[in-house]
Amino acid sequence: MYARCLLIAFALLLPATLLPQERSGSRIKVSTGFKVGFHAATYNETDFEIDGYEFNEDIIQSNKIGYSASPFVRVSKGKYYLQTEATMSISRHYFEFNDLRPEEALQQTPANTPEYKLTTYCIQVPLLFGYEFLQSGHYAMSAFTGPNVKFVFTAHDKQEFNHFRNNDLCEQIRPTLFYWKVGLGVKISRVCFDFTYDVGLNNNTRGIISTKSGKKFKAKRSDNLLSFSVGITF
Repeated sequence: MYARCLLIAFALLLPATLLPQERSGSRIKVSTGFKVGFHAATYNETDFEIDGYEFNEDIIQSNKIGYSASPFVRVSKGKYYLQTEATMSISRHYFEFNDLRPEEALQQTPANTPEYKLTTYCIQVPLLFGYEFLQSGHYAMSAFTGPNVKFVFTAHDKQEFNHFRNNDLCEQIRPTLFYWKVGLGVKISRVCFDFTYDVGLNNNTRGIISTKSGKKFKAKRSDNLLSFSVGITF
């Protein structure tokens, strides 16, 4: 997994080592950098019904902070720029469930509430179009938007289903997810800060199955990502 991430990052950064030499006399500027950050997920169109339990997003949705690190390449001309990244991230998710049967729901306590914990490892590759609407000396502020593709390493994710009737549940996560990213960037000299929001465009899951019985349970969710990162340009 990590070797694949390094290869992708190297492929993105390699052109940057060549272009500044070839275009040093032009108005096109190529810069590279590295940033780290954290993110949290919110969900829309969430629909879980597993083994007699259902997800109640109004009461029991809970999210954990995830982390990311990314090299990036930016090609600028005047106030406009294109930027791509290879963002390696760890995302953590947490769900609790309510019983469908009212008589059993009365007996449910926090100690035996069904819960699902999920940790995923992925790499995100966005293509961003940006515009610097404020430039003053070493200070700049920009807005950017563009598509973002997330590749999930499903062989390495960690799933934990607790207090369900079946103890052999497994979610079939889609390996490729699509988002649309919007954000605001601030640059002070060589230091940059990014605030971004990714809107999920497709369903994250193919369903949840019981590996012993082969029974498949209803599962649907798409996530939106709110992120903050800080970095440096070289």
